[in-house]
Amino acid sequence: MQSIERVFGTIMGNPVDRTPFTLTTSLYGAKLTGYLVPEYYSDPEKYLKGQIAVVNEIEPDILFSPFAIVKEAESFGSVSIYSGNNPPNLKKPAITDHSGISSLQMPDLENHPSLIYLIESTRLLSEQYKGQIPVAAVCTSPTELPALIMGIEGWLETLLFQPKEASLIMELTSRFFVQFANALLTAGAACIVTLANFSNPTIITRKIAEENTIPVLKESYAQINGPIIFHHGGPNIIPFLDLYPQLPNLAGVVISPKDSFEETRKIVGNNLTIFGNINGPQLWKATPKIIEKWTNNIIENRKDDRHFIFASSNADIPFDTPLENLKVIANIIKNS
Repeated sequence: MQSIERVFGTIMGNPVDRTPFTLTTSLYGAKLTGYLVPEYYSDPEKYLKGQIAVVNEIEPDILFSPFAIVKEAESFGSVSIYSGNNPPNLKKPAITDHSGISSLQMPDLENHPSLIYLIESTRLLSEQYKGQIPVAAVCTSPTELPALIMGIEGWLETLLFQPKEASLIMELTSRFFVQFANALLTAGAACIVTLANFSNPTIITRKIAEENTIPVLKESYAQINGPIIFHHGGPNIIPFLDLYPQLPNLAGVVISPKDSFEETRKIVGNNLTIFGNINGPQLWKATPKIIEKWTNNIIENRKDDRHFIFASSNADIPFDTPLENLKVIANIIKNS
């Protein structure tokens, strides 16, 4: 059975030959190929070669477009920075408060180098594994992108105290999200993965989630021409999880390492696919024996769940993670 059949069979709840699995190895391709991280995140051909190396080593059932969401913010004027062997991070937001919102312009998908890189990387990867391995394209949701455009503090202050301006920037980021996500799907992506970093109870209240976040997501998700996977983004997803199953085109949720599979299934029902929940950033310092235990526990827990895909949670698997640690997971799942 090809990976694409295994993945979409699971999403549909059909019998498959084994549990599908994926690891967030967007960054890891740079390690396997020896490319410097900044060149890896600027050259689609190098990104493709990195992901080919990932497939050759661990054969995941899902591949990812570059997990470098700050590059979307670059198209609005934000500035990124590289530190060590890590993906690009935000150095300077395009604006710092609501007074600059009116100056923001809609990015040009066809001409901005950061967006060209993301779309072209998706296209090359999708063409390379067409009909074999689905590509999940990472795309920042319209309620999360403002935090990268104006900084977390600036966005939170605007969201709390400047509702008119908050609506203005989310109208802009919603239009961008729809155009960008659909461009990634046109480039060959099988689905869109959106992040929930800002949509969690450690940052916003449930009232804000219900009155601001969910309506914006509903409207924008409805315009996406493919399935959407909602990624927890770091914090636990369960406190607001009951709000998400109502979203259009939602095919699954990626839960955090601390979220319960049982509670998640109880909240989302039997038809939504659950992805998770081994802790990706912790794999670099764990021993193979510990990783084997984690993997077996998850597989045993979900052995009767027809809508489950084993996946790493949180951010990219660190550059310095021993390859042996990832192969332990791959070998267990392939033989399960």
